[in-house]
Amino acid sequence: MAKVIAVFAELESDTIGMRVSSAHEHLRREGRYTGGRVPYGYMVVPNPNGAGKVLAVNEDEAKTIKRIVERVLAKDSLMQIINDLNKEGVPSPGHTSRQTTGKRSDSKQWYTTTLRSMLGNPQLLGQVIEDGKPILRTDGLPLVNRPPILDTDTWQMLQDELERRANPGEKRREGTSLLRGIMHCGVCGERMYTFSGRNGQLRYRCIGPLKYRQRAAKGEEKQGVKCYGPTVAGVTTEEHVTEQFLAKYGHLSVMRMVQEVGEDFRPQIRQAEEALADLQKDRYDRGLFKGDDGAIRYAEQYAKLEERLASLKERQRTAKPGGVKAEPTGETHAEQWKRSDVAGKRDLLLNAGGYVEVAPARRGGKKLDISRLSVYFGEEGHMRRAAAAEENKPEAEAADSQG
Repeated sequence: MAKVIAVFAELESDTIGMRVSSAHEHLRREGRYTGGRVPYGYMVVPNPNGAGKVLAVNEDEAKTIKRIVERVLAKDSLMQIINDLNKEGVPSPGHTSRQTTGKRSDSKQWYTTTLRSMLGNPQLLGQVIEDGKPILRTDGLPLVNRPPILDTDTWQMLQDELERRANPGEKRREGTSLLRGIMHCGVCGERMYTFSGRNGQLRYRCIGPLKYRQRAAKGEEKQGVKCYGPTVAGVTTEEHVTEQFLAKYGHLSVMRMVQEVGEDFRPQIRQAEEALADLQKDRYDRGLFKGDDGAIRYAEQYAKLEERLASLKERQRTAKPGGVKAEPTGETHAEQWKRSDVAGKRDLLLNAGGYVEVAPARRGGKKLDISRLSVYFGEEGHMRRAAAAEENKPEAEAADSQG
């Protein structure tokens, strides 16, 4: 008897849980706020159309988001952006002034992980999120029941930029040296990294000798050029490259790449495919859609989603491609350089095609001989850096652990 009672108690608990979950989803579909963390950019207000509460746009936070997005698209580093937010005292998304329940923090401090999470949250489009995924309508599209903070085009450009920064070829550590990934050895072509020389002075050193020893120890046939590891003074080299960069680009406007509106139905296709998969799990794994009525409802929803998916795939096949155009940000390279941190300045150099090749030093030379430095920008710089990256591709990630 005790086991029977326990089984019925468990069934009752599961039933109540499903009812509560179903009730919450129903309220969310109606645009009602059901508790939990308040997404950044929104605030909880009384429902103007009836009972309960809803989420409305917090204008101050929405302005902060749009300002952040503009800076990200202008190639400002995330570290620089959060430093400015912290200096301004802007409360972070999890601060107690914003959250009344759940996990909260007394610190207003922003972090890059916080910023990335916020910028990648589709709730900025007004979508309703449940368990980390958008709630979908029966046609497979995300449910939108609150005013969006970003339009779809801006959102897509933002995600493309964040994805570009996450690409292994673009990775860098915060607080990196100015010429990391830009400075290359003229003997073996390897990258040069920072170290502290005598008296703690910053210097750049070729990593070639270490690579050569590693290849030799592994018995690799292709060990590369046996390089002695040239070094060069860090501060004076950085000053010289900065001078060259500002002379060439300082007066020119920083350009922002703007995506011209095209047609891309791939996100909707993915969402429709996920909805089909979830619907199948609901029936065959979770045991929903039971009985004849359930089978009919399942078949109807499945047919709608299949029809929607087929329609989207056909529209994608004939979709009008978008384009990219450059437009001025209203700020010169010199102005942006002046307000940027090291990471931001490095991004400016990379975007300009910055590539520096260091020739071997002459015997007896103590001061930096500028003639050792070959500085390239523009198309030639981009091509040289791409060629160096391709040649050293197998060890690129291992080298990133250096200074």
